[in-house]
Amino acid sequence: MRKKKRKGSDKKRKLIPTRFLIILPIFLVITLLFGLNLYVSRRTIGLSQPVYEEIYSSTNSLHTTIRNIDFSIYESLYRGGIQEKDIFFLNIQPRNKNGHFWDFTELLIKCRDSQSAQHLEITIGDSLTALGAKVRLRNETTPDGRSICHVFAEDYYTHRIDLTFDRRPKEVQDKRSKLAIIIDDLGYDPRMARGFIQMDLPLSFSVLPSAPFTKRIVKEANKAACELILHLPMEPKNYPSVSPGPGALFLSMNACELRQTLDRDLAEIDQVKGVNNHMGSSFTENAEKMLVILKHLKKRNLFFVDSLTTSRSVGVKLARKIGLPAAGRSVFLDNDLSKEAIRMQIDRLLSIARHSGDVIGIGHPHKETLEVLGEYCPKINSEFNVVPVSDLVG
Repeated sequence: MRKKKRKGSDKKRKLIPTRFLIILPIFLVITLLFGLNLYVSRRTIGLSQPVYEEIYSSTNSLHTTIRNIDFSIYESLYRGGIQEKDIFFLNIQPRNKNGHFWDFTELLIKCRDSQSAQHLEITIGDSLTALGAKVRLRNETTPDGRSICHVFAEDYYTHRIDLTFDRRPKEVQDKRSKLAIIIDDLGYDPRMARGFIQMDLPLSFSVLPSAPFTKRIVKEANKAACELILHLPMEPKNYPSVSPGPGALFLSMNACELRQTLDRDLAEIDQVKGVNNHMGSSFTENAEKMLVILKHLKKRNLFFVDSLTTSRSVGVKLARKIGLPAAGRSVFLDNDLSKEAIRMQIDRLLSIARHSGDVIGIGHPHKETLEVLGEYCPKINSEFNVVPVSDLVG
């Protein structure tokens, strides 16, 4: 009896390792696939926004104050009965000072008469005063009777509002003005990139070099016949505390190093049509270094779009001097990721297009940007001639 038991036990002992050897590889494959999928998913989601985006490098306090000013001005215009056709964004220019980055905004508001202009001036003043000590307003009356409101956020000049009742800027004759939108910072979230690629707008896509999903996004964009440009990292003013990322151009590089780095970055973007700068508030102010880059772009038959991270950039001026097709951006769409703020920025872009004709907006691969831009698609397509950015460089 004991011997039989032992034989039975021996059989079981022999069977267990055999079954285990069959099951173990299957279990390991399933575990590996699950882990890989989880890793890729987390990596994709976690890297959707580069941590080295220059526009977010300054303190949030100033951006918050400017956002509150924007909302207060819009609310004042609404309460004053001002219609969209009577609001003109004349100019939006980048400013940087003491490590702070912001856009200076110049508006012209067409009022019915002098009385309505005075009333609107008071409304705007009361609304801004309610924001507290961080906001300061200085009113000016011109010799011809117009009112100008100069707005300061934390002592930084942020808005000029011209209230007029005797003149109105001429709108461009062609109601379908040309408008281009670039989506920057691609390379970290292929699913978000796909959402913009599938949008009913001929967007231009600016892809970072050496990002985890650069090749994949470039392939999908080319398959959809989208225009691709290189989002070329350049040295910012607050480097090295803020890094522009891999493949960047630095002021310490000589001409040979700059050209070699540019060539390596361009090689990652199949069918690349041009370049725009990522960061670069320091690099784009240096005429000697920029000339090296711009001449090399001309040699390769590419164009340059200046993201204008500094008002002192020499990019467009130098490019046109040497005959390189170039243009500068008009509006950043999503420095503030609240949907209300993105809508406000898109409205600014469209207002500039109505007034000046050709504009370039730059957005980033954020969920909020994708959703709000999707909302505006019917309006933009019906009122404007949306084109790839290459159509607006001259």
